[in-house]
Amino acid sequence: MKINRIIFLAIILILLNSCKEKETASELIQKSIYTIDTIESIYYKQNMARTNPQNLNDTIFRYREMYFNRLPSDSIVGVKGHWYMYVNDKENLVFEDIYDGNRLVRKNNQDSIVKIYDLIKFPDFRSKHFWGHNTLYAMQFEYKYMLDNMDCYSIERLNDTIVESKSCFQILVILKNKMTMPGFASKLEDNKGSISKKILFIDRNTYYPIKIKEEFYSTDNPDQKVFVDQTYYDIKFNVTINEVEQYNVSDESFEGYEIIEMKPE
Repeated sequence: MKINRIIFLAIILILLNSCKEKETASELIQKSIYTIDTIESIYYKQNMARTNPQNLNDTIFRYREMYFNRLPSDSIVGVKGHWYMYVNDKENLVFEDIYDGNRLVRKNNQDSIVKIYDLIKFPDFRSKHFWGHNTLYAMQFEYKYMLDNMDCYSIERLNDTIVESKSCFQILVILKNKMTMPGFASKLEDNKGSISKKILFIDRNTYYPIKIKEEFYSTDNPDQKVFVDQTYYDIKFNVTINEVEQYNVSDESFEGYEIIEMKPE
């Protein structure tokens, strides 16, 4: 009987894997959308490499830690969030962004300066893309936007691969002659000659994206490419977060810092 059970389980696993092999790129993106819907809070670390905008031949490396609680009513990033941004040594905390849904604090630990964006005092901030981070809910919004505009996007499933010891689906997304901002600011605009290529690496077990590689260039100058490479790891789903501690945006918490109140342009 025990052997029969083992054989039965093995057959089920084979069938499940077979189904996954047949899933299309659009189906995988849709499952990623569903997965993100199940996440109310999250913690993770991020390694990022990107082109230096001031010197296209140079690469910037960054390390971040992030805490998020879902905030469905928010149209900016969709979360209460705390972003810890380090230089690549993973020790020197250079910047912090803290957002509780009503107030954004951008903290510069090098210069002891805090910039405050008060969305209650200045509600115009909510109607503009004045700031943004690629949160999981912003990614979810972007994925939905892609699937709703398939006449503009080319979406292709590539061979599966390994990222951070995890088996992953690979999805190539190409956008030509159009440009768009990421996340909640997604909106297609004509931009003749522009090419953007994005590869999504989606964990086969969770259907959650754990790596994103992006490349941008123009057909007029194809050798001059700009890239962003982001890897997410040590991910903890639906973790208990001390919101009072992580999302503290009160003036009292920045004693010793110069506080600058920002206003909408």
